[in-house]
Amino acid sequence: MRPLNIDEVEAPEEVQVLEPEEDFERFLLQVINEMREDIASLIREPGPIKTQVEASEESALNHVQHLSGEADERVSELREKAKEKAKEIAKMAEMLVELIWRIERSSQLRTIVNW
Repeated sequence: MRPLNIDEVEAPEEVQVLEPEEDFERFLLQVINEMREDIASLIREPGPIKTQVEASEESALNHVQHLSGEADERVSELREKAKEKAKEIAKMAEMLVELIWRIERSSQLRTIVNW
């Protein structure tokens, strides 16, 4: 690294020193103007934003419809299983009633025979 030559150094630019409030106000005005420009450009060209929103909505709807379809299939499966179980329970109830009748008949026959 070579030493700094004073003749080669340019004179610093003069900088306007502002009061803190003025400096902050200028900063805010610059930011506000940039935001206005951004908003204006978005309003002029809503296409890309709108298509992104629409794509997001479409994706969410597809996901919900997919889940709904799976839920419908699951409900149908569960309904069929419930019907099968109900038939099994009805058959078991009939068998129990028949068994109880047989037991009662056999106990009545024993009573008659023992007389």
